[in-house]
Amino acid sequence: MVAELYLLAGRYRLIERLGQGGAGTVWRAIDEVLDRQVAVKQVRVPEGMSQREHAEFIDRAIHEARSAGRLRDPAIVLVHDVVIEGAQPWIIMDLVSGRSLDKVIKESGPLPPGYVAAIGLRVLSALEVAHAHGMLHHDVKPANILLDADGTAMLTDFGIATPMSGQGGPFGHAGSPGYMAPERLNEQPSGPASDLWSLGASLYTAVEGRAPFDRGMPAAIAAAVLLHEPPYPARAGRPLGDLLMAMLAKDPAARPPAAHVRQVLSAVTTMTTPSGTSTAPRPARRRRWVLPVALAAVAVLGAGGWYAVSALGTSTAPAGRYATAPDPCKLLTTEQVTKLMKADQVRVLPSMTGECQWKDDTTQYILTVRVRAEQPTKDVSGPQVAERRLASERRTRAAAEGTSQRQLWGSVRDVEGIGEQAILQNGWKRYLNSGTEGSSDSRLLFRTSNLLGEVIWHREDVNGKTEANDEKTAIDAARLVVAALPE
Repeated sequence: MVAELYLLAGRYRLIERLGQGGAGTVWRAIDEVLDRQVAVKQVRVPEGMSQREHAEFIDRAIHEARSAGRLRDPAIVLVHDVVIEGAQPWIIMDLVSGRSLDKVIKESGPLPPGYVAAIGLRVLSALEVAHAHGMLHHDVKPANILLDADGTAMLTDFGIATPMSGQGGPFGHAGSPGYMAPERLNEQPSGPASDLWSLGASLYTAVEGRAPFDRGMPAAIAAAVLLHEPPYPARAGRPLGDLLMAMLAKDPAARPPAAHVRQVLSAVTTMTTPSGTSTAPRPARRRRWVLPVALAAVAVLGAGGWYAVSALGTSTAPAGRYATAPDPCKLLTTEQVTKLMKADQVRVLPSMTGECQWKDDTTQYILTVRVRAEQPTKDVSGPQVAERRLASERRTRAAAEGTSQRQLWGSVRDVEGIGEQAILQNGWKRYLNSGTEGSSDSRLLFRTSNLLGEVIWHREDVNGKTEANDEKTAIDAARLVVAALPE
């Protein structure tokens, strides 16, 4: 039991407990080296772990906290440090004054749609930065959205952010009932759409004053998330209500992309009426996310005038060659994959949207292909968005170069002749119970027009380092993928 005034790592003096949840306990502390106040999260270690599982938990906790510490956005509560003490991780973060959104809702009740949309835009910005760095938040909820004195929102608890690997991260199935996307409850692969689902549930709670799947017991909440539709948010007005219902779709592929979410939220922030709502709710069942933009523009015309229409208007910047990303499973044939993997037979693994994985069960080798079509913003073209994301990813991967714990990442270097830009990085991770053997990854990221693609060649039982043939496999696979892209 950690007592108050405990000195952590000889530096952080715990002053008071600020909150406690399933993922751990948050303390107010003083950094005695820099003489400043910080927030310290004492991460809960799951019970019943073996010695090996516990070591892997700690190892990944350090890695993911460091990755989260590289995220920079005005709406992200910064992670400064991670220390291990008492056989558990402690994450050091900025101490943000203000109240959490859940407390504001409890004290003030439902919030005006325009204000809720402004909160959503801030949180969306934080999530887009995380997603661009290959990280998922996995616990977006009103308790993790902080509002400072002027109402500006920030997203905290990035210390448990996890990589976009499709499955749970170092903290297992961290999350909160009612704010975990259906695919996460079903232990299926998750992606950016899972975080956007949680954002939709949080904004629904803010505008309605109650959660979309509010039930008495956690099991009943989980069942409602999986099986039932939430009531239409009557206080939201049509544009925001339609968006929230679309964001809460059971199928990740049916949810709106971040660009569309931003477009609608931006329009709603311009809508103000004395009652805080703009149009009567539509008591219809929600369907796919493709909301008619023209209809939304008409809905806001009376409230926001030309400004609202221009905020919602279609981008004038070029979209790029790809309106949508192609099916990655159709970019390589079975014959090509078996030849690349030097396998007799391969099978396709269940995966998240925009990703395809082939596995050789004999060797446990995996070939992964991911594709994503970037959309233009109001002033930036789709190809420019993709170029900026690739540049951001290059910086992030370059920062990981070197040895950390059992992981070794090599340098990031350019590869010619694959799309318009391509970068490659090799990595090797030693097994916990071995001094020489581990797994290797060769990761190649490329851009062509507004499409970003990634090829990952993963091998098990590798002795000492990634081999030259590994990066050749990744490069050869990427060339085939680019050649198969539609013109």
